[in-house]
Amino acid sequence: MKAVLALVAIATVLTFLGGIGWVTCRIADASAARIFFQWMLVVAVATTFASLLVALVVGVYHLYLFVFTDRRPLSLFETTKKDQP
Repeated sequence: MKAVLALVAIATVLTFLGGIGWVTCRIADASAARIFFQWMLVVAVATTFASLLVALVVGVYHLYLFVFTDRRPLSLFETTKKDQP
């Protein structure tokens, strides 16, 4: 889950910087710089989708462990029997 948190943090920073930069360049009528910040926003959306994909894969894996095996996921790489506390 640290990978998901890192991707979300990166996406948050890119969205903040890209949004502020895009609005500033739009006000200042700086077209070339605005394109750079617009691409920064596109990368932020791609990073957000990547974090959602990682979280979905981990969730499906945990669901598989819980439903189809006799294991309960404690973390990404550690499991225990369902009846153990």
